[in-house]
Amino acid sequence: MTVNPRSSTRRKLLATSGAVAALGLAGCLGGDDDDDENGDENGDENGDENGDENGHEHGELHIEEFEVIDRDLEEVVVYIHGDHWHGDPLYVPEGDNLSVEAHVEDEDGEEIELGDDHDYTLNATVADGADELVDLESHGDHLHITGEETGITDIVFQLWHDDHSDWDAPELEVEVVDDFDLEDNVDDDHGHDDHGHDDDHGHDDDHGHDDDHDH
Repeated sequence: MTVNPRSSTRRKLLATSGAVAALGLAGCLGGDDDDDENGDENGDENGDENGDENGHEHGELHIEEFEVIDRDLEEVVVYIHGDHWHGDPLYVPEGDNLSVEAHVEDEDGEEIELGDDHDYTLNATVADGADELVDLESHGDHLHITGEETGITDIVFQLWHDDHSDWDAPELEVEVVDDFDLEDNVDDDHGHDDHGHDDDHGHDDDHGHDDDHDH
């Protein structure tokens, strides 16, 4: 039988081309897997670690000291120690406002100045799920807390930067009272007393009111 040399050569060429194409396809697929895997590990992972996490850290504010000051008394009424408040609850008059400001220091002991001319302003919001018994109005470097209805609620002080909060305080208990007295909001221990219900509050026997009255 006579073999056509042109047909034989063509078959060899097709076989060789098919093998090269198969190898090339396998190489491409293998390269994509390696690139994708390395990309996920070195690209996306690094992006997550260096982008999202670092971005979050840059926006996070670490506060070491936060004191709420009654602006009328010029006294600290409540303050944060660790992750909780001391001196709470904060008493607020019904139908009137309590004007407060804050002394704030970061983790390095540096004071953070508050106000419209500074990076941060003082703000607050009623805590999630708490009764809306107070109205909260920020004035940059201070805050007005107005009692709308007697009762107990919780608020969250915040340090705002532009249009968002960079730091939220723990929830603070606030009591709206109808017999509010400024002096009831502080005591000698850098915080609250029991809202003036102290047996020695202005009625001590040594203040000219002993039992030896002559009538």
